[in-house]
Amino acid sequence: MDRLFNISAGDTAHGSDWYAVEDPAFLHAIAEAPITNQGGLDDAVSAASAALPAWSRDLAGRRHALKQCADLLAANLDELAVLLSREQGKPLPAAKREILSARSYLQYFAEKPAAQEIIRRDPNRTVEAVRAPLGVVGLIVPWNFPIVLLAMKLGPALWTGNTVVAKPAPTTSLTTLAIARLFAGCLPAGVFNTVTGGAELGASLVSHEGVAKVSFTGSTPTGKRIMAGAAPTLKRLTLELGGNDAAIVLADTDLDAAAPLLFERAFMNAGQVCCAVKRLYVHSSLYEPMVEKMAAIAASWRVGPGLVDGVHMGPLNNRQQFDHVHTLLRDAVAAGGRIVTDTATPSEWPGHFIRPTIVADIPEDSRLVQEEQFGPALPILPFDNEDEAISRANASEYGLGGSVWSSDPSRAAALAARLEAVNLFVNQHATPPEPSIPFGGMKHSGFGYEFGDWGCDEFVVRKVLHTPCGA
Repeated sequence: MDRLFNISAGDTAHGSDWYAVEDPAFLHAIAEAPITNQGGLDDAVSAASAALPAWSRDLAGRRHALKQCADLLAANLDELAVLLSREQGKPLPAAKREILSARSYLQYFAEKPAAQEIIRRDPNRTVEAVRAPLGVVGLIVPWNFPIVLLAMKLGPALWTGNTVVAKPAPTTSLTTLAIARLFAGCLPAGVFNTVTGGAELGASLVSHEGVAKVSFTGSTPTGKRIMAGAAPTLKRLTLELGGNDAAIVLADTDLDAAAPLLFERAFMNAGQVCCAVKRLYVHSSLYEPMVEKMAAIAASWRVGPGLVDGVHMGPLNNRQQFDHVHTLLRDAVAAGGRIVTDTATPSEWPGHFIRPTIVADIPEDSRLVQEEQFGPALPILPFDNEDEAISRANASEYGLGGSVWSSDPSRAAALAARLEAVNLFVNQHATPPEPSIPFGGMKHSGFGYEFGDWGCDEFVVRKVLHTPCGA
């Protein structure tokens, strides 16, 4: 069986053992990845620390290296996309889009100039903000968009002058390792290091005294453990955690236009998106027509392995998530919910397949409404007035995103601003991340930002420099 290796100090790093990465459609091993032990983690952190002084002083060199990394993603698109599709499960066109999105993010930071920020200038002095890198940063990346989310963190981390130790999710480590091997040819040794393994390795990375900051995307329970693990070293954190986004469809909405967009934003990547539509509130006058339209779209979607032509949706990435979604669906039916779509899964393949599932007539207190499903199951709930819809949407521990849909965008925008979430939309939802626009969460969806100037500042310490006039 093929084996992929970590990169540490610019060279191949072996682990203490190996584990198999499985294809979620066929349930057989694709290749093996190393298990990084404590010594391997220490080596990666030491390599990143040694590379920091030279790397942090040369913005022009950093931008040039990021441009080379972006070019390598484009040049190796086909090979990387196939590997990503096999280990994550997503359709090949979606895997290609993910690699190209990652490339565009790195290209953005390759072109981004440094900005000067003058706080005050008077006859006696100039006061300006000086940004310095934090040091070695740990990037912990989940399995739903392993390459996009790596690039969302890696681009600003490297652009601001930090060096990196990245840990991909165990179930989707192969493409990251392949990319790290490519990047070793253009990044100075020690700037980008990878470690692979399970939760124990992640905890060691978080608590490591040589790591100044951790940027994590993943579940809320894991985020809480990371916050506790980071406390003894007082390291900085960015936590992009779970979500239970609500979309509110007002009575004047054009369903023919809205339904396909809502469906795609609920079921893209098999619903494994932190800011997907996860609760759909529809005005009672449009409720039954919306249920019928969404069920019809579900029937038209083809489910299968990501490398099969014409597939709209692949399997869930892992057995744990597959079992979780089935548990929520069983609870929904027991609570009186009505499944209005065909739930028969493809019989040709043994993997973690669940068809797009629409659930109507479901109580507000059911688990499918209250919890994050992170899978292809969408509850649709009626409401009678707008204040009620906003109140029910806000009755969640999460605060990642939300949207309002209407033929009157101004009215919808005023309502969307009342949602207790950070990423708000009108007549759209969870648009693809753009590197110039900040993205973050509130409540149990975490804190801190990715992308935009706000996100870049998550990777620096801002110093205040006072200079007398004439100096």
